[in-house]
Amino acid sequence: MRSNQSNNSDHRPVYLDIFNAKVEEVNKTEETLSMSFEASSDFCHTGGRILQGGFVATMLDCSMAFLAFELTDYEKSPMTIDMNINYLSSGAPGKYLARAKVTKIGKSIGFLSSELFQDDKLIASATCTAKMADINKKYLKQMKDTVRK
Repeated sequence: MRSNQSNNSDHRPVYLDIFNAKVEEVNKTEETLSMSFEASSDFCHTGGRILQGGFVATMLDCSMAFLAFELTDYEKSPMTIDMNINYLSSGAPGKYLARAKVTKIGKSIGFLSSELFQDDKLIASATCTAKMADINKKYLKQMKDTVRK
């Protein structure tokens, strides 16, 4: 298991590297984003067979946040106020794909949703309400590099 301290200079959160998180596609016209993740048995319970629910939540939350970053040109940081998750099926170690979409993003509040799939099987869905906070301009490049890496 890796340290909880990032060794890179770009301040990319370690969980993104641990889950090999990658933005696969952004469609600004349709206001959607697809993001892939990989989970090892280290993040599973029941003998390493079932992905722990908190990591499912992380993947869903991350995909919604990255979509909000993209759609606001990194001028707003979505700070989750409320997230409702429906766990529909268990997930196993392996690859995942989250598909996030916008319900509405206003000046100060955003409403988003995401679905998490493993091998085309719907594992969980989520909706969230997010406070759209201004990003300090000195962090703008860092945020873009984190999301787009």
